[in-house]
Amino acid sequence: MEKSKIEDLSRTLATQIRGEIRKSLVDRAIYSTDASNYRILPEAVVIPKTPRDIEITVSEASARDIPVTVRGAGTSLAGQAVGEGIILDLSKYMNRVIDVDAGGRKVRVEPGISIDNLNRNLSPLGLMFGPDPSSASVATVGGAVANNATGAHSILYGMAGDHVISSNVVLADGSSLELSGENYKRRGGGPGIAESLFEKLAALIKESGELVKTDFPKHWRRASGYSLNYFLDEEFNPAKLLASSEGTLAVSTDFELNLVEKPLSSALCVIPFREIPEAMDSVLEILSHNPSAIELIDGTLIGLARRKKGFSHSLSFIDGTPGSILVVEFQGDDERQTGERAKNLVKSLDSAFAVLGSEEQKKIWDVRKAGLGILMSDRGSRKPVPCIEDVSVPAENLTRYTRDVTSLLDEFGLKAAFYGHASTGCLHIRPLLDLREQKGVSDMTALSERTLELVLRYSGVMSGEHGDGLQRSYLNERLFGEDLYSVMKKLKEIFDPRGVLNPGKVVRGADSSSNLRARKSEESINTFLDWSREGGLAAAAAMCNGQGVCRKTADGIMCPSYRATLDEGDTTRARANLLRELLLGHMDADTIYEKGFYDVFDLCVGCKACRTECPSGVDVGKMKTEFLALYKNKTGFTARDSLFARVHEISSVRSTLPRFLNRALESSFSRGLLSLAGISRRRSLPQIAEDTFSRWFRKRKRNPQNGKQVVYFHDTWSEFFYPEIGKAVTGVLESLGFQVILEKQRKCCGRPMLSTGMVEKARENAVHNVKVLSDYVRRDIPVVFSEPSCLSAFRDEYADLLPDNKSLNALLPNIHSLCEFVCAQGGNFPGPGKQRDGRILVHGHCHERSIGDFEKTLSLLNDLGYDARSSDAGCCGMAGSFGYEKEHYEISKAMGECGLFPKIRNSGKSERVCVTGISCLEQVSHFTEAAPVHVALLLEESIQDKSGK
Repeated sequence: MEKSKIEDLSRTLATQIRGEIRKSLVDRAIYSTDASNYRILPEAVVIPKTPRDIEITVSEASARDIPVTVRGAGTSLAGQAVGEGIILDLSKYMNRVIDVDAGGRKVRVEPGISIDNLNRNLSPLGLMFGPDPSSASVATVGGAVANNATGAHSILYGMAGDHVISSNVVLADGSSLELSGENYKRRGGGPGIAESLFEKLAALIKESGELVKTDFPKHWRRASGYSLNYFLDEEFNPAKLLASSEGTLAVSTDFELNLVEKPLSSALCVIPFREIPEAMDSVLEILSHNPSAIELIDGTLIGLARRKKGFSHSLSFIDGTPGSILVVEFQGDDERQTGERAKNLVKSLDSAFAVLGSEEQKKIWDVRKAGLGILMSDRGSRKPVPCIEDVSVPAENLTRYTRDVTSLLDEFGLKAAFYGHASTGCLHIRPLLDLREQKGVSDMTALSERTLELVLRYSGVMSGEHGDGLQRSYLNERLFGEDLYSVMKKLKEIFDPRGVLNPGKVVRGADSSSNLRARKSEESINTFLDWSREGGLAAAAAMCNGQGVCRKTADGIMCPSYRATLDEGDTTRARANLLRELLLGHMDADTIYEKGFYDVFDLCVGCKACRTECPSGVDVGKMKTEFLALYKNKTGFTARDSLFARVHEISSVRSTLPRFLNRALESSFSRGLLSLAGISRRRSLPQIAEDTFSRWFRKRKRNPQNGKQVVYFHDTWSEFFYPEIGKAVTGVLESLGFQVILEKQRKCCGRPMLSTGMVEKARENAVHNVKVLSDYVRRDIPVVFSEPSCLSAFRDEYADLLPDNKSLNALLPNIHSLCEFVCAQGGNFPGPGKQRDGRILVHGHCHERSIGDFEKTLSLLNDLGYDARSSDAGCCGMAGSFGYEKEHYEISKAMGECGLFPKIRNSGKSERVCVTGISCLEQVSHFTEAAPVHVALLLEESIQDKSGK
């Protein structure tokens, strides 16, 4: 593609559109992949803010023969969202609900809104959008329609195309048109392509209607090819042609959609089987009970889920590891009705059992929806590859298809994972292939073509919801036959005569072995952290399959920066992809030291949520630490880096003259100096306490103990700033009968150093702390932490700093959070069992949640009689020093506004706010009117109430 054309287009767009234009190599690389096997580097990325932006972009690109590929969340599994030329990202700004007609059960939305966000808006009305792909938490409505997506409940709600009423679109020449049944009747048109589009469509329908009626696949669960089935509707609606068009016909600026009633109740049955064909044998019988869904989960997925943090307990009710399970759902108006239907199925199938509790049902659905990511979490060179993963056949042919495809896999010597929508014959079968090797590529191609023969034999289609893209478009002529394929090419030419909209998709597709993203690493980097567990840094980055779970905007924590900006460049996925691009040799090695590269990692706050919430366990927090170490050791550390990294030593000096230095640091002169160093003037620095915790500890009156001992790792904050936390911890531990020990020789855990890239300094502290604390391990004395960031440094980062360190391995089982330790003492805690007055909103520190301790905290508080509930909010936005940095003040606030701050404001004055980490305490105090209390103080309060103090 001519560089001059792109430069000319960029200059033109810069003066005419309100949206963003991005041309840097870093930005283009971020958009070069989706959730598929493919990679194509675009020439530029345009992020429109208005429909007019889209009209101008498409018009100017078309005039220069520059291709335009529309992108939503980039979760396409077949490569629909990657392409040359311009990537048009509709997700950042064009994501509004425009209008809701609750009485008519209709909604008009912009294409960039995610399905889950749409449904959250509709939930108070008792309505929802029916199609529910597993990626609904991030997948956009526009992408769902373009893919003709559906999900587990398609036997109730059909395909996305079935719900499209109308759409305002931009055609391939930049002209605009409303696609709807009414406008088609009127033959409403406009300039350019729009002028004669409806007349040409009418002629094509008249010409090909009989062929479509006789030859088009009868199986309705279909996302292969264009949706010619809508040609046969009594009242033709051209808007429905957008379904499965993959952005090759037009660019939608909004959609009017049908809605369905939200179910009031559901119940599940789980049925284990020894083999998958045996499970498929039962599908028709189960369908006779009129379920809302029948989902397959195979033994491979069950085994991986049990090993994956975040899912390990979700399937604990299943004995052993069966070859597969079917999850059958019944929906209804009340629990009694759905429960009875589930129990009736249990009676008819000996091995089935019912799951009626909503929490248990959610755990099962979470595993099923995260199936792809969980499969991708298995480290190794062979990956579960999409190629035959979306075949759909009529349910009555499912058993025979499953047996034949299993034999075919055996013939190729391949293992595969099976999961998917058994109710409609759409199974996601993913063979394990290494696409970095030529054999893996040739096996993928040959397997796809042999599977096509089975698809034709069993009256199916190659795609039941994932679409064609770069993966399967080349098979469409053989799938549909030459005549129907010719109709599809004519349809494309009517809408897009110059072929500029997402070329090479649906029709005229290239061989599936072109533009593959997998390749062997070409760049070798001497890393600061140990990456052997991941198979190397390149392998760790390659674990990101592009599924985009990091783009969710509700539930959990991941990813705080994306939630605040809605920018693809601020996702976990973008950071992993950028590292992979570098390590695969797509970028010059020195690109890592450029500002654009730094900016992508800059807003990662190291919350660690990706370790557990990313189904594939992509640890971008660790990658951020590695990146900072590489970057800063090359470019140099700043004065601010040194101030934050040495916070423990500096605080120790400040504690010698607390009053004087507290006042001095609040002076205009000091604030000015700190501002020059990059620390925000709008933040108040924490005040050093009048007396340190350790001084109080030495002077206090000691209670007689029974000989049990415990070490309290008193962190920087409890030592110098909040000694009341240390005092509370001491009181709690002593109330349990322990003699509390403070280890004077311990050093800072190293977290502040890791956050600034000073890995070697953090390693020194880690070596020292492990050595000092190992003596207590030998004496069987546990170590307790009150600060989650310190504990997570030991549990997570120390293993990366000190690989294969035997002393560390011995230490780790003996370190505990305060609440974890108290819970482990069973009934020994002397807190009251009575119900206490008032409610408590508890916000768990990100690191506490990442290491799985927060549920213990919440449970303990409720056991002590508090009416405690989780904030269920994401990151507070402080993230240690991040929120103090001048350039991050506003984004830090925005992160808190994404969930936590509104929850606190809406909690009411009678509800106290409890936090479990100092970052959260500082952030909540700064941006809300709440007076947050550390969890240790609540535990102490419980003791004092019990003792009558």
